[in-house]
Amino acid sequence: MLIDYLPIAIYLAVLVAFAVALIVLSHILVPRNAPRLRRWDEPFECGLRSEGLAPGRYPVKYYLVAIMFVIFDLEAVFFYPWAVSLQAFKDSQLGWLWFLEMLVFIVILLVGYVYIVAKGVFGWSESD
Repeated sequence: MLIDYLPIAIYLAVLVAFAVALIVLSHILVPRNAPRLRRWDEPFECGLRSEGLAPGRYPVKYYLVAIMFVIFDLEAVFFYPWAVSLQAFKDSQLGWLWFLEMLVFIVILLVGYVYIVAKGVFGWSESD
């Protein structure tokens, strides 16, 4: 019975060996006595020198857009398998149950969408 798990064990062994090899190679190939330049200690972003402190907090609209993305991303991810599964059960009572379940899911997503619209996410201004 354990012979069935041999490919998985080989795969895991190769992964661990590869990870260990990369760590060992990075320790071998990195120069140890390289002179440290002052610019290496500075933060680097987009090829420009950093000036001053990092900006303050992000506006709430940023997070609401992220929530909106998650809502519609989940919707797209769940619709295709649901439609394929529904075709398999279209002649039974289970098909109606799956259909009603998806309607509940869509209503929950619609509530999230209405919340985001009520918060004014789509009304961008120049200050945002």
